Amino acid sequence: MNVWDTPEVQALGEARLKLMREAAEKCKGKTGMERLDIFLEYGEKLSEGGQLPPEEQKALLAAVAASLPKEEQAQLAQIMAMLGL
Repeated sequence: MNVWDTPEVQALGEARLKLMREAAEKCKGKTGMERLDIFLEYGEKLSEGGQLPPEEQKALLAAVAASLPKEEQAQLAQIMAMLGL
């Protein structure tokens, strides 16, 4: 299943989906810390200065994860599980 087709991601609306796709595209070919910087930058844009609700945090992380190589996706999934996300 494509991460963009999940109900959680689709429920965010087109404007936020566009930002998430942009963030995922910018993450391609970046190192872990560079991706984290992009995640923080776009998290701020998505939340419009406030805090993202947990379901939107998960959707953003899923979008970022989609840009990672398969082995890094598995590592991120483990970290997210440990953090309860």
